[in-house]
Amino acid sequence: MKENALIVVSLIVLFVIFLVGFGLGYFLNQKKCVPEPNICPPTLLDSKLLKNWSVFARGEVKEISDRNLTLGLENETLKIFVPEGTRIQGLTDEGANIMNFEDIKVGDQLEIKLWIPQDKTPLIATLVTILP
Repeated sequence: MKENALIVVSLIVLFVIFLVGFGLGYFLNQKKCVPEPNICPPTLLDSKLLKNWSVFARGEVKEISDRNLTLGLENETLKIFVPEGTRIQGLTDEGANIMNFEDIKVGDQLEIKLWIPQDKTPLIATLVTILP
């Protein structure tokens, strides 16, 4: 009889521990650092400690105007300035080949390493890769 009571008490204690753990997990999950679908919390983007951001953008060239490229993916577009002297490379089966800005055509798939200044405009390309 005592053995059955000990088993029941043990199961109740384990169940309570499980519920407390589940509750804590649920509560802590509500305080996500990165809200979906944003990449970065707005407070982090606005931090004065971070002077710029370096990220990658990938998409199809929709428009070329002077030294500006407009990349698009689905219903979103992004305008990026490509300064003189920016490294532009084309990927092939043999590796990467150095290319010129004039080699970029509307419809090309690009991956661009961007520098985002603290005021967030303009987006500046630091490396452009033409994808196969």
